[in-house]
Formats: sequence, C-alpha cells, structure tokens
Amino acid sequence: MDLFRLVVVLLCFLASGTVWGESFRFAVLCDCRSDAESPTCMGNNGGISAVAPLAVGHILAKAAADPINLVLFPGDMIAGYLKRDAPSVSDCNRIQLTQWRTMMQPLMDAGTTLRVTAGDHETRVLGESHLSVPCGKHFTKYSPATENFEVVRNVLWEMLGENQGPASDMGLTYSFDMGGCHFSVLNAYTMLHKNSFSEETLKWLESDLQKAAEAGQKSFVVSHPPVFPGSKHMWDALPFFDPTYNCDGYDGRYGIDRRREADRFWNILKKHNVTAYLCGHEHNIQVQEVEGVWHILSGGLTDKLYPLNGVAKTDWTNLILYDGRFQNPRASVIWPWDENKKSYWGWCLISVMEDRITMEVFGSDTRPRSVDDFKRLKSFVLWQK
Repeated sequence: MDLFRLVVVLLCFLASGTVWGESFRFAVLCDCRSDAESPTCMGNNGGISAVAPLAVGHILAKAAADPINLVLFPGDMIAGYLKRDAPSVSDCNRIQLTQWRTMMQPLMDAGTTLRVTAGDHETRVLGESHLSVPCGKHFTKYSPATENFEVVRNVLWEMLGENQGPASDMGLTYSFDMGGCHFSVLNAYTMLHKNSFSEETLKWLESDLQKAAEAGQKSFVVSHPPVFPGSKHMWDALPFFDPTYNCDGYDGRYGIDRRREADRFWNILKKHNVTAYLCGHEHNIQVQEVEGVWHILSGGLTDKLYPLNGVAKTDWTNLILYDGRFQNPRASVIWPWDENKKSYWGWCLISVMEDRITMEVFGSDTRPRSVDDFKRLKSFVLWQK
C-alpha cells in the first residue's frame, strides 16, 4: 500500500472513533424506574430506583481505569404514568426526567456520550388525566400521549442522535456512528402502533442498516421492548402480544399470529448482519443468541426483579412462548436459564476491538446496596474474526 492510500485509510479509521489496538467500550442499562408509586413527582427519588445511582457509580469506577465512551439507555428511566402532584402527566414526567438527568450528569461530566430512547413509562398515561385509546372492545392500557414524547425530547435533547428517523416517531428514532460502529435507536411506542414498529420505521431501519453494511460497520439496534421475552412481559413484548388487542386490523387471540411480525423484524437484523439487539422492559438481565444475532436485555436497575419465565401458565395460544415452551429453542445461547435461572440486577459492558466484540455482565443476585456489590457475572464473545 502506498503512503497516500495508507494515510487515507488511517484518517478514515480515526474519524470512526476507534484506533487500532484500542477498544471502544459502551455500557447498556435501563429500567431504573421506581417500583412503588408515590403521591408526589419527587417521591421515591423522583420516580427512580435506588439501584440506579449505584450503577452509575460503578460505571464511573470502571471508566476510571479504561474509558467507557458511550452509555445506551433504552427506556423506563422514570415511574411516569401519573400526574401525581403536578398539573399533568407530562409536567410530572418533566420533573422526574430532570431528576434522572441530574443522576446521569457525572457520566456526561466525565466525557461519556449518552444516547436514549423512550420506554412505556416515559410515554404512557394512566388515570382520568388522559383519555385511553379505544382498542377493540376495551381501552388499551398502553395509551401514549404526544406531550410525553415532547417532554423526553426537550429534557434529553442532547442524548438523541441527529440522523432522525420517521417524523411519526417524534424524534426518538435515530441513528449515529461511534467507535467504528453504527447504532440504530428505535422508538417502539408510536402514537398509532402500540408497542410495535410502524411501516415507516421498518423501511427507515432497512435503509439505515444497509448503508452501515455497505460502509463495513458493525451494527447494533436499540429499543425498549424485547423480541424474545423470558419473564413477566411475555404478553407485551415486541410486537404487542396482548391477546385482547385487535387494533389496526389485528386480533391477537383469533386472528393473525403476531409472532410473524417479530420474525419480520428479526429477519431484517439477520439480513444486515446486526451484531446485537439491545433492549429492556423486563426487570432483569437476559442474554440470547438467536440465529446469529445477539438479543441482550439489560434491564437490571429496577427496585424489584422479575423472575425468569414469569408467566407460569396461560391459555393464550399465540403468546410468544416458543411453541408452548418458555425457553427459546431458536437460541444457541440462553443465559442465565442454562445455569441457575436466577434473575440479576446489573448492567452490560460491550468492548469493540479490531478482531472481536466481547460483553461482560456486572451485577448481583441480591439487591445492590453499594457500588462494590456489582461483580463480574459472565462474559460473552459476540463476534470475532
């Protein structure tokens, strides 16, 4: 290779944010909303779990020895849902999200980039303060409000990427490049597609991932709900599996099997060689490798964990139970089911290197009371040459 071409290659690689021989590291964590309800917006630490600031402290401690360049937080930052002592739900959300931002500020002060998208607790409304959305013969409990999306965007504006997705996703679907990697961050709670991605979002995702593949980047897709649940949220994973849901021409009990929509989304990730789908919603940590794409659920910052296989029995025939079984037969890796079936508090750290991508899980099976309670639980090789 002549000198000119070598200089061009080095400049392009440096622009991607990674230097040969160094690792680009990023953390994935979410679901830190408080468990117990409070009559005030600032109650329960502003609707935030007491575990969350401990995790922030642990990330800062890990970053002191080796920088953690990015923190991904895909939703359920706050309790949300209710107006409490504020004039409206969106006003209460603004108070709680401001408190969450204050908690995360030490990471930003240390030079770490934060990227977020909304969970159901940032977007949904309960109670008489907002009309529920009709869904068939009942009113759906997943009732998002436009003003709630606006509050997330206004309070956390610099935690959103500039390459925006469809306008219908209200600024919470976007993509960005960092460390030689590409990240597609999706809002699953659009106004018209309760807990599922719209056609516009999927078309945008296809195009976005295609460009990343053509550029030779390693891609990660990020959103709040899991595709392959294994705990309490089996009924409302991605897409919406509530068997009484029959909006938009779908009837979960007697009509189309909505697992086909989950497969449609997963096939997009497989087609474009996505390394991992990073999500939360269920209050624990779950790691699966499904047909070559990693499904990493890092929701371990909650007050109270959900047990694995949290729905003991059901007569909902097309619930996403993998042909009646709770463990996923499509997965070649399924942890922690294959060891002790414990639920864990904690967070995940992914390291991207020239020849491999690895992940470490830090956490505890008892509720952390100090930063020192986070121990290295497990490690995985997500990709290698």
